[in-house]
Amino acid sequence: MSDADLIPVLPSDIALECLLRVPLQALSGLRQVCSSWRSLLNNPSFFEARRANGCQSHLVCILQTASSLLIKSPVYHISTYNQKDKEWSILPPVPHLPRGLPLFCCCVSIGSKVVLVGGWDPSSCSVLTSVYIYDFLQGRWRRGAPMPTARSFFACAATRDGKVVVAGGHDNNKNALRSAQVYDVSADSWEDLPDMAHERDECKAICFDGEILVVSGYPTDLQGQFLGSAESFDFVERKWKQRVNFWPAGRTADSLVVVQGRPHSLQDGKLVRWEAEKAMWEVVAELPTAARIVTCMAPLADGILIVGSGGSAQSTTAMRWHAGNPSSWRQVNKEGGLGIVQHTACTVQC
Repeated sequence: MSDADLIPVLPSDIALECLLRVPLQALSGLRQVCSSWRSLLNNPSFFEARRANGCQSHLVCILQTASSLLIKSPVYHISTYNQKDKEWSILPPVPHLPRGLPLFCCCVSIGSKVVLVGGWDPSSCSVLTSVYIYDFLQGRWRRGAPMPTARSFFACAATRDGKVVVAGGHDNNKNALRSAQVYDVSADSWEDLPDMAHERDECKAICFDGEILVVSGYPTDLQGQFLGSAESFDFVERKWKQRVNFWPAGRTADSLVVVQGRPHSLQDGKLVRWEAEKAMWEVVAELPTAARIVTCMAPLADGILIVGSGGSAQSTTAMRWHAGNPSSWRQVNKEGGLGIVQHTACTVQC
């Protein structure tokens, strides 16, 4: 096969149509076949064509144990759910992490990559500044530059241009933080951002309207009293802007994702959506009884995947919400169950 030929005998346009439909998890294998396929996958236009032709994969990544049994030292790995194929799979373990993934780490996606930031060492519960990156196109993990500041229970979100922002949380002395930093995945480098106006421990971040929005959290002297405000960072003006009354005061912001350009959350057993014109959250659906206690949630192409249970004695389940008219819920089965799931998830779209 010459480099000009994608698939022998087939016309180039039909060969391209075939390769566009290869699942994301298999793309790393395509790179090893020949130089023409490797060049194709190195071209951004290939992934633009996947999106344009409806071949883009939406892969939800959740952090879970193999068993639902409560044990002293659970070992976490990443399970992926492919929305198109409705199949579950497991990512390879991170090298040099024999005890599994860090506890309470943050998980975000950048293009074809999953980025794990911070967390606690599973053996010692010491705070980690580590960064691990899995690239579906390479099919392997690599170590990233560590966070400059050790922090726990911080906000973490990805920007549209391939960067990861961390903000808030608390230090080793349980002092809430106002500081923020941004990680450039391609350059493997960190940069300090201006401090937020408020200390925000246990806050949440999303990318909304092109800005990073850090929601709720609480200051050092008001432990557990979650704020109703938010702050958004404008990368053009390089400053934080206040968003008052964005979030119900006194409520954690654990479950917050952006679907079809609009923030969605879970409140009082209901799925709600932020209506910017009304400056309020409106109910769009009731949560299913089997998943009213939600552990994590992640956006899909046309809805949301939530992982939760109906109570302490019930098993963990995954439910898919379809944002149609009317909207609907459907259970997503996983052979072997979901085990114990961490409160973080992301969706790789590539």
